[in-house]
Amino acid sequence: EKMDNINSDLDLLESLSKKISDLLYNNKFSEISEIDIQRKALIKKIKESQLNKNNIKVRISELLENNNTLVRSTEKKLYKLSKNHNNFSKRLKAYSFTK
Repeated sequence: EKMDNINSDLDLLESLSKKISDLLYNNKFSEISEIDIQRKALIKKIKESQLNKNNIKVRISELLENNNTLVRSTEKKLYKLSKNHNNFSKRLKAYSFTK
């Protein structure tokens, strides 16, 4: 029973992570935070469930590592987008002053 619960939680966590990845790929950043809240709540639930089976620990650590990688790539992409937006704003201002 408990193993089934933890595995379904892990499946859901994997699914939420994939959804975030898809949203990132499609530049739908506004939808990410709600899914990320669910993902973090699920990670907390899994941690609190005190199941120390080795295969589950390995799977959780892999998922957490994948999530960390996802977060890092999101941060890079957001930084790049904001940098591009700032450059665009500067060009727009410069253009409007030359008229």
